[in-house]
Amino acid sequence: MKKKMLSLLLAAALLTASGCSNQSNPSPQASSDDAPASQDMSQPDSGQEAPPEKTTFKVAVILHPLNKDEDINNKEIYRLAEEATGVHIEWIPISSADAGDKVNIMLASDLPDAFLGLVGETQIANNMDSFANLAEGDLLKTYAPHVYADYETIHGGLDSLTWPDGSIRSLMTGRQTSYENDAMGIMYMNKAWLDKAGKSIPTTTEEFLDVLRAFRDGDMNGNGDAADEIPFEPSQSDWCSQIMNAANPWGIAGTEASDASAYKMVRDGKVVGTINTPEFRSFLEFSHQMIEEGLLDMESFSQTSEQYYAKLKGGLVGCYYSWTPNSDMSDDAAADYVPVGPIQAPDGPGYVKTGAQDQLAANLTGFAITSQCADIPRLLEWWDYMSSTTELKYISRFGVQGGAWDIDDNGEIYEKIPDGLTDDFTIEDYKYTYAMADYGPLILKSENANVLEDVAWTSWYRIQSVDVVHDYCIPVENQIPTRFVDPEKTAERTFIETELFSYIKNFTATSILEGFDDAAWDAHLEQLEALQYSTWLQWYQDLLDKKF
Repeated sequence: MKKKMLSLLLAAALLTASGCSNQSNPSPQASSDDAPASQDMSQPDSGQEAPPEKTTFKVAVILHPLNKDEDINNKEIYRLAEEATGVHIEWIPISSADAGDKVNIMLASDLPDAFLGLVGETQIANNMDSFANLAEGDLLKTYAPHVYADYETIHGGLDSLTWPDGSIRSLMTGRQTSYENDAMGIMYMNKAWLDKAGKSIPTTTEEFLDVLRAFRDGDMNGNGDAADEIPFEPSQSDWCSQIMNAANPWGIAGTEASDASAYKMVRDGKVVGTINTPEFRSFLEFSHQMIEEGLLDMESFSQTSEQYYAKLKGGLVGCYYSWTPNSDMSDDAAADYVPVGPIQAPDGPGYVKTGAQDQLAANLTGFAITSQCADIPRLLEWWDYMSSTTELKYISRFGVQGGAWDIDDNGEIYEKIPDGLTDDFTIEDYKYTYAMADYGPLILKSENANVLEDVAWTSWYRIQSVDVVHDYCIPVENQIPTRFVDPEKTAERTFIETELFSYIKNFTATSILEGFDDAAWDAHLEQLEALQYSTWLQWYQDLLDKKF
């Protein structure tokens, strides 16, 4: 389907090139006689032009532990791409456990033609000359027009991939956005306890206190001990359960799950502080009230992950934050928990949910061509072919059509459970054996919008839970765009963060557990300035304003 365009480009600029370092000794699989038949939608026009000249590239690839097939070229997407473009890949599979050391050795001595799913921002920043500049001479725009057009449509556009020197050293893999990831940790409440107490899901902080008091006093787990219930259980030991989630009713939220993400917010194009505000003080005072009334677990700031999950599995907790309850306990116990929507504080500006609407979820360094590659345009065309249609992108992500995905009568793509699954061969095994899942070309939000993720309890329940709060997650216009930053500038920020974050964490915990007065609050504001909180906020403002 792209054959004519590819052939014209190759005739104009590529066919006389020598290819990459291993072209002179191609694998027998590169023979056109051995090329498998492709699906109709991806076949070149038969009889119109000669098959493309075969060229072999070496690509180091992350070997996902769920991949049950040792020969990566057996994946349908690579068979189709080879037939259409003439590009054969000699894969260098590297396990995730060995990736760090082996990639660093390659960067120092023996570069492949490209890396797929193996390098990160820091490795590129520290080895910039080892990676091809795809912005030079409009390489990306000329030889990967579908990829280029995709990037122009997303929030942040090509800026997300552009380094401060104007170069582009990598391409995106995975999905542009991930709806189920937008909301981070969601509050879940035990509906069986609510029903026993005769209460409804709370919508205000006062109603929230009323429910928690009922949980505290009602022997909700029915074991005869009215003192062992834990009404509210956040936990600093769990990635999506941290205490700053509880500041959402006061309009304080981060785009990520960590507490530190909520120490700043963007409003009307300005980066503003959150932990020096009256709203933060109100949140601390409310949380201390919960401690005094025995509604919030005092061990939330000190317990281990094992202690936290033991309480959840022991049937002691009425309300907590989670990805989904069934990730923390049995499906039977999890079925009692329901997602909690917005809770409004009367002295706050309005509820905001930790998380970010349509946040860029793609891996910005997923596919990186190295300076070792002698035929960058040809390899770009191979990647562009796989990015040229929605169907090809889904073959790359999930495998052959009709397996883990299909198209309904309305032309909408949906996920499905493929035949042949067993207890030892799950849906995730299938996706990584027959496809690349998160290591394929970028799938745009518009292409992914109608996918029904109903292949597991976790997926559909998570999506239904996100529906409850998604409208309150931080909108795109109030997010700091994702883009690469000079390592020296990053070092400036992280130098401040080490002491600043430690102080904020300790002040938050102490204030909630022990309380504070006006003098302590004033001292807190002074300490923030002493620890360069304003400088830290300005760093993000400069990032937002593209000053570096």
